[in-house]
Amino acid sequence: MPKNQLTQSLWLLLSILGALFLTSLLPSVTLGPISLRKVDMLTDIRRIDPDSGTTSLPAPDTVPGAAPTDTLQVQASSTTYPCPAGLTCLEDYSPGKKSLRPLFQAIRKNEGPVRIAFYGDSFIEGDIVSGSLRDTLQLLYGGRGVGFVPLATEVPQYRISIQHTFENWNTYSLVSKQKTTEPLGISGYAFIPRHNNEVGYKPGRKQRPYRFDRVRLFYRSAAGSTLMYQVNDTITHLQELYPSEHLQVVTFEEENTKSIKVQFPEPDSIVGYGISFEEGTGIYIDNFAMRGNSGMALSSLDEDFMKEFNEHQRYTLILLQYGLNIVTEKDSMDYLWYESKMVKTISHLKTIFPEAGIVLIGISDRAGNRDGKIQTIPAIMRMRDTQRKIAKRSQIAFWDLFEAMGGANSIIDYVSAQPPLAAKDFTHLTFRGGDRIARKLADALLFERTRYDKKPPAP
Repeated sequence: MPKNQLTQSLWLLLSILGALFLTSLLPSVTLGPISLRKVDMLTDIRRIDPDSGTTSLPAPDTVPGAAPTDTLQVQASSTTYPCPAGLTCLEDYSPGKKSLRPLFQAIRKNEGPVRIAFYGDSFIEGDIVSGSLRDTLQLLYGGRGVGFVPLATEVPQYRISIQHTFENWNTYSLVSKQKTTEPLGISGYAFIPRHNNEVGYKPGRKQRPYRFDRVRLFYRSAAGSTLMYQVNDTITHLQELYPSEHLQVVTFEEENTKSIKVQFPEPDSIVGYGISFEEGTGIYIDNFAMRGNSGMALSSLDEDFMKEFNEHQRYTLILLQYGLNIVTEKDSMDYLWYESKMVKTISHLKTIFPEAGIVLIGISDRAGNRDGKIQTIPAIMRMRDTQRKIAKRSQIAFWDLFEAMGGANSIIDYVSAQPPLAAKDFTHLTFRGGDRIARKLADALLFERTRYDKKPPAP
C-alpha cells in the first residue's frame, strides 16, 4: 500500500504559514528600483475594531475638498459594517450620522403616512427616479398613491404614475418671469384659476393603484369661495370654502374612486397648490420637479407659509437633486458662489423642516462634444466636489450620483444601452434609466436602515 503522506503535508503547511507569519514581521524594504511591501496576513481579521467601529489601518485618502479630519474613516465610524463593494453609500456629515434617523423612526413607529419631499430639476421631471423609488419603498413599507401632485405641469402627458389634465389656470413658480403677490406652495408653484377652470386626475396608465383611496386638496381662499368636485365622472359635490389667510386642506374619501375632477366656480380669491393621493398609512415621495431650477431659488420660499404646509405633511426626509442647470460645457468656474448660496438655502430648509433629515444628491454625469468626441463635461466633477463641500458645511448627507452611474462617460453607456437608459442629449434619463438610479438610491437608503436597526431606538 502507498505510504500515507497526510502527516508530512500537515507539517509542510504549518512550515509555510510560519514562514509567512515571520515575513509579516519584517518592515518594507526598497532595494534600488525594487520595493518589497510589508506583508500583513491579519489584515482581514483586524480591519474593523468591533468596539469603535473604525478601521485600525491608516485612514483612507481625504475626500476631495474636505478638511484634513473629514475622511472616509469618519463616515465608517458610525458602524462596524463598512460600505459593501458595488454599493454607493451615503456620506453622512450630520452630527452623529443621523440624517436618516427621522425617516427610520417614523417607519418603525408606523403611526401614519411617512413622507419624503424630492426636490429637483428636469432630471426628475415626470416622476423619473422618484416614481420608481416610491414604488420600491411602498412595496416594503406600504402605501398606495403618488403623494402630492401640482394642479398644473409643463409635461402632463409625460408622467406615467398618474394621468393629469387641466384647463384655465395661471401658473407662477420660483423661476417664472411672471410674479404674484400670493405665497408659493410647497412645490415652489402657485396656481390661480381663471373662469371655466378644471383639473382632473386618473390613476397611472401602467402602475398601480387603479383607484384613489384618499384625496387632499391644498388651497388658500382669502375671501371665501365654492369648491365643486366630481367623482368617477358621475357624482358631483359642492362644498363651501371659508375665508382664511392660512393654508387650507379639503379631504375627499370615497370608495372605488377611479377619477376626480375639481373646479372653482367662483375663482376670484382662490390660490391652488396641489392634490395629494394617498391612504392613511405607508410611505410617500412627493415629486417637486421644476425645470430650470438650480436649487438656490428654494431660499425664497416663504418660511411661515412653508411651515403651515409642513404641519400637514410632516416630512421626515428631504432629497435635493440639483446642479445640471449651473454647469456648461466650457465653463471653468470653481462654484464658490454656488456653494455659499446653497449652504444658505439648506439652512433655510432646515428651518422650514426642523424634523426632517436632508440628503443632497450629487450631480449626474453629462457629456458634450469635446474636440469632436462625446465625453463627460469637465465641470461635472467640479460641481460634484462642490456639492460634497456643501453637504459637509451644511452637516447633511451626500449621495454621489455621478459615482453611482459609473463615473466619467457613464452617460454615454446609458444612451447607447438597448433599450436606452438616457436621452440623446446626454443629460436626461429615460424611465428605464430612472429605474436603475432609483434602485441604487433605494439600496443606499436600505443599507442605512440596516445599520439603524442594529442600534437601539432613540428615546
